[in-house]
Amino acid sequence: MPTVPHPTQGVTNCTRCGAQIRWATGTGSLKGRRIPLNALPSPAGGYAAHTTGLGGLVVRQLDAERPDVELLEWKALAHWDSCTGNNQQAASPPAVPRSRPARRRPTVQPPLFGQQNRWGR
Repeated sequence: MPTVPHPTQGVTNCTRCGAQIRWATGTGSLKGRRIPLNALPSPAGGYAAHTTGLGGLVVRQLDAERPDVELLEWKALAHWDSCTGNNQQAASPPAVPRSRPARRRPTVQPPLFGQQNRWGR
């Protein structure tokens, strides 16, 4: 029996389209990857997600070996499949060439009182 995720815990907004998403950590073939999921479960989703005991969200891809959701999992849709935002990254401000500070000439320190300088004078 699939479960439903908490309605607001772990939900953030997409920076491109503003939709609500959840970040999940992948397991199996997706091990270690961070995957944005739509915040609400989707019957058309290709991923099975569940929360860990510590409140994290873990996701695996549905494949031929394990095609259905298991206990405490729900079907989730990867957000990049449904994002309506611009495919290009947000335009960054034009690069302004920063002027480099002038290079300083190496300075020669006078010898301390009572010491000879390098050249023996």
